[in-house]
This record gives sequence, C-alpha cells and structure tokens, in this order.
Amino acid sequence: MKPRPATLCEMDANCIQDVAKVDASFLVDSRLRLHAEDGQVGFSVIGVAPFRKRYPQDSIDYAAYLNSPGRVIYLAYADGQVAGLIRLRTNWNRYAYVEDIAVDVRFRRRGIGRMLLSRAIEWARGRGLPGVMLETQDNNVAACKLYQSVGFQLGGFDRLLYRGLQADTQEVALYWYLVFPAEGTQAPSKGSHASVEPRGQQPSAPSSGALRRP
Repeated sequence: MKPRPATLCEMDANCIQDVAKVDASFLVDSRLRLHAEDGQVGFSVIGVAPFRKRYPQDSIDYAAYLNSPGRVIYLAYADGQVAGLIRLRTNWNRYAYVEDIAVDVRFRRRGIGRMLLSRAIEWARGRGLPGVMLETQDNNVAACKLYQSVGFQLGGFDRLLYRGLQADTQEVALYWYLVFPAEGTQAPSKGSHASVEPRGQQPSAPSSGALRRP
C-alpha cells in the first residue's frame, strides 16, 4: 500500500514539543573527496567503513521562532507522526539560512527532504531574499546529492571548522548555495559532478554538525 503524502505546517505553540522527536541519525558509508580549481569546487564520492552518526540534542529556545518575522520552523507529518523539520532564519548576508533540516529515519525516501527544501525556497522568495544557503558535512553524502539535485551549488568548504569541537576530526564543512536568478536570466547549472570510487578507510569519529540528513 502506497503511503499517504506528508503534510507541512509552521510550528506553533501546540506542536513545539515535536521538534525534539525527530531521529536524525544516519548511516555513513561514503564521503566527498573535494578539490578546487580556478575558483570552482568539485568532488567525487569515495566509500568508507560504515558507522552510524548521531547528533546531540540542540539546546535551543524554539519558542523564539514563534511569530518571528526573521526566522521560522516548519514541521513535516506523515502517518500521524512528526516526520521531519526545517529551521530557517534570514542571515546577515540576506540569504535564507537553513539552520537545520532533518527527516526522521522512519520516513526517509518519501520526498520529505525535498518538500522541506521547497518550503524554504518559498519562504526566501516571499521575503525578497536572493537565495538559500546551508552548511553540512562531507560525510553526509545523501544530503549533498539532494541539495545538488534541487539546484544548490557547492560554494566552498572548511577543513578546520569542527576541530574546535574535536581536534583530530577529519570532518569537513561544506557550504551550499541556491542563488535565485535575476529576472530575465537563466538559472545556473546544478552543482558539481560526482563520481563513485572504491571503499576506503574509516575516518575519525565525527563531531556533531549543524545540518542533518534530509
């Protein structure tokens, strides 16, 4: 039996407790191998020894997102349960910044991540913002492929961002951008080309990250 489509709603005081119920853990079995040339960032996908990645619970005052013009949380529901979320704010550079996006492990491969991103794009366009940006990690390959398929471009990476949390981590921060085309111009081509290479060695245990699996 085909599952019923998920629904989205803006978080309010009646469902604020559902934000913490999303299980954003995921299996890591690959990562991106990054390179930069002539101002362009590209990548290939290489295998790693598998492990499960879990994020610590955020210590955030979600009530601050209620009735706030510059930030919002949307929740996805499926089969009568919370299935995912996206947390947004207007960044200092006027992009809509995805602070967090997560789809519960029980509800993946049902298009919910894409639905949440579409809502983020609508939110940004409705406020006249120039685009959407987000940060994720090089071992969140499924998320990166989703962002690329939606039209995000890999704008840059940072090898040192997470070493303040764990000095020996090999985790790399990735910055993805969806820049809205000006009226009368064509949209930019989708992301960087990705290829698959044989499985490699397991990296150091990952640190916590800001963005989760869609």
